[in-house]
Amino acid sequence: MTTWPPLLVAVVVVPILGAVLTPVVGQWRARRAADWALGTMLLTSVVALLLVARVADGGPFSYVAGGWEVPYGIELRFDEFSAVTAIICLLGVLAIVFSRRYAEHALPEVRIPYYYALLLLNLAGMLGFSITGDLFNLFVFMEILSLSGYALVAVSGEKIAEMAAFKYLVMGAVSSIAVLFAIGMLYALTGSLNMADVASRLGGAPVAPVAVAFGMMALGFMVKAAIFPLHIWLPDAHAIAPSPVSAILSGLVVKVGIVGMLRLYQIAYTSRALDLEALNTVLMWLGALSIVMGAFFAVFQDDVKMMLAYSTISNIGYIVMGLGLASSAGVIGASVHVFNHAIIKATLFLGAGALIFRTGKRTLTDLAGVGHAMPWTVAAISVGAISIVGIPPTAGFLCKWYIALGAVEAGHPFFAFALVFGALFIFIYYIRMVNAFYFRPPRDPAILEVREAPASMLVPILVLATLCLVMGVLGRIPLSFIEPAVTRLLAPIGGG
Repeated sequence: MTTWPPLLVAVVVVPILGAVLTPVVGQWRARRAADWALGTMLLTSVVALLLVARVADGGPFSYVAGGWEVPYGIELRFDEFSAVTAIICLLGVLAIVFSRRYAEHALPEVRIPYYYALLLLNLAGMLGFSITGDLFNLFVFMEILSLSGYALVAVSGEKIAEMAAFKYLVMGAVSSIAVLFAIGMLYALTGSLNMADVASRLGGAPVAPVAVAFGMMALGFMVKAAIFPLHIWLPDAHAIAPSPVSAILSGLVVKVGIVGMLRLYQIAYTSRALDLEALNTVLMWLGALSIVMGAFFAVFQDDVKMMLAYSTISNIGYIVMGLGLASSAGVIGASVHVFNHAIIKATLFLGAGALIFRTGKRTLTDLAGVGHAMPWTVAAISVGAISIVGIPPTAGFLCKWYIALGAVEAGHPFFAFALVFGALFIFIYYIRMVNAFYFRPPRDPAILEVREAPASMLVPILVLATLCLVMGVLGRIPLSFIEPAVTRLLAPIGGG
C-alpha cells in the first residue's frame, strides 16, 4: 500500500514539472520541446494506468498529503470517476504526437515550446481536478486548466484567436466566481473544505444557504460544460484553436464541468442536506435543449470545425440529461459517455486538423471530394461520425441507449424521445459531412492531388478511430467498471 500515495502525487506533479521545464528544454530547438512533452505524458500515463488498475482491483483509496489528518490535510482521492485520468493521458499523448508536424506548420517557432508547456499545464490541471478531495484545490486546479486553456486558444497570436480566447476568458471568469462563492459558503456552513467532511457536517445546515451554494456551484460547472444557453464561449474557442487543442477542449476540458457536478452530487446525496429534485429537473430540461439546439445549429454550418464545436454542445446535453435523471441507468450512461465522447471527439477534431493541414481548406464546400485523396483520414472521420450518431456497435451507442433506458426508468419517457430526436439531427449533419467528402465533386480539382496526412498525424487518428469501434464492441467493460461508483452515489437517495 505504500506505493499508492507517491503515485497519487506523481500523476499531478510530473506534468506540472514537465510544463515548467518545457520552455527551457525547447529554448534552442523547438522539436526538443515536443520530445520532452511526449516523454512527460508517457510517464504520467504509466502512473495513471497503475492507479486505474488499483481502483479496479480494490475500490477507491485516498492519501492525505503532509501527514495532516482530515479536514486539515489536503486529501487526494481516487475512485472510479477518477479513471478519467487514463483518458486525459491517452488524449494528451496522442495530441502531442499529432502536434509535432502540426505545430511547426500552424505556429511561429518561438511559440512552440510555450504551446507544449501550456498543453502539459492544461492536462495537469485536469488530472488534479479529477483526484482532489479538497474543495479549494478543486478550484485551484480548475483555474490552472482554465488559464492554460485561454492561452492555448490564443497561442497562434492571430486577432481572431485572441478574440475567441477573450470571450472564453469572460465566461470562464463567471464560472470561477460562481464556484469560488459556493465554496466560500460551504466553508462558512461547515468549517471544512474536505469534500467528505463537508458532506458529513452539512446535514444540519439551514436549507436556504445550502441551496444557494449548490445552485452557484452547479451554475459554475454548467458554464464550464458549455450547456445551452451557457455555451456562447464554446463555438469560437473550439473552432479557432489549433486542432490538437480543439480535441483537448472538446474531448476533455468541457468534461471538467461534468466531473465537478459528480463531486457536487457526491456531497449533496451523502449529506441529504437538500432535495435536489428541482436541480435535477433543470438539468434534464437543459440537457434536452442542448441536445436539440446544438444539433440544430450544427446542421447549418459549412465550416467543419464549427460543426464539430456545436456537436459538442449537443453531446454534453446527453451527459447532463443523464445526470439529471438521477436513475442508475441514466447516470451510468452519462458517466461512460464522458469517456467515450472524449475519444470520438478527439478522432473528429484531429481528423479535421489533418484535412486543414494538407489542403488549407476548412469548409464542406471546399473539401468536397477529399475522401479520394486522403482515404485513411476520411475513413477515420467517418468512423467517428457514426460513433457520435450512436449507431451500433460503436462507442456512442451503448451510452445513449443507457441514458434512454434511464429516462424510462425515472418515469420521464419524454426525455428519451428528445434523445432520439437529437440523434436524428446529428445523423443529418454528419451525413452531410461524409457525403461531401466522398460523393460531391470537388470544387477545386487540385484537392484530388493532396497527399494523405503524415504518419505522425495519421497514427493518432487511426488509434482513436479504432477505439471508437473497440469501446462499442467491449462496451460492457466500462459500464461494469463505473457501476459501483454510481451505486454508491445514488444509494443515499434510493436510486441505486
